[in-house]
Amino acid sequence: MRSNRSSGQPLPTVWRTLTDATAVFRRPQLVLIASAPGVGKSALALNLAIKSGASCIYFSADSGPGTQLVRSVSILTGRATGEVQRAMERGYAFEKELEPISRIWWEFDAGPSLDLIDKCVTAHGYLGAYPDICVIDNLMNVDPGEEGSEAKAHKDILLFGLELARKRNMCVIVLAHLVGEYEDGVTPPPLSALMNKIGKIPELILCPYREETPYGEAMGISIPKNRDGIANAAGTYTVSLKMDLNRMAIEDHPSGVQMQAV
Repeated sequence: MRSNRSSGQPLPTVWRTLTDATAVFRRPQLVLIASAPGVGKSALALNLAIKSGASCIYFSADSGPGTQLVRSVSILTGRATGEVQRAMERGYAFEKELEPISRIWWEFDAGPSLDLIDKCVTAHGYLGAYPDICVIDNLMNVDPGEEGSEAKAHKDILLFGLELARKRNMCVIVLAHLVGEYEDGVTPPPLSALMNKIGKIPELILCPYREETPYGEAMGISIPKNRDGIANAAGTYTVSLKMDLNRMAIEDHPSGVQMQAV
């Protein structure tokens, strides 16, 4: 009981919509965010890392430091990514604006091994505590270290992530792609949309997709698996968040706008 005193603690709420739908990011938990390309799964993870105020180590194999820098500034300032890029090209470094996220550590290895991920997290622990969040972006880029099929590699990586979450009491978030049938980005993905049938391992699975609403384009999120709350494997339990990827903004809809469906 002493060792698990902080087990199951939720991270600070970023989206009340997800919390109300019982999709809560917790420690120690393995979360999978899976979607078609360009839907916003990386933006969702980065918004969580920045807006939660939690300590985080972010393995950004899919995007380089320049891209993540621009995205982070956009989230912090509300400016369009193009505007941020132009300001940086003129020499403005946004140093003051970036101060609030000094608690996020970055690793930009394009193909991180499981050993590298473990060593980076361990090194973070030498500072006094392990991070609250570990983001691995994304599953396809991680080197499992052994020869074998893609399905086995993905399973081994997720099992590693689950063990890392429990051993270090972190919320480990892994980003992944879907099978081709759901790469249109507009169909609410069911559990069967995950590549290589990896849905058995994570405790919470969120599948973003694009949707049109009376208030403009939004990010729909199906919740096909949730061990601590409500889910539907068919992908019919969904919520909606206000989205503007031009500013990397993902937010709750304005008060009074009901955008949740079962």
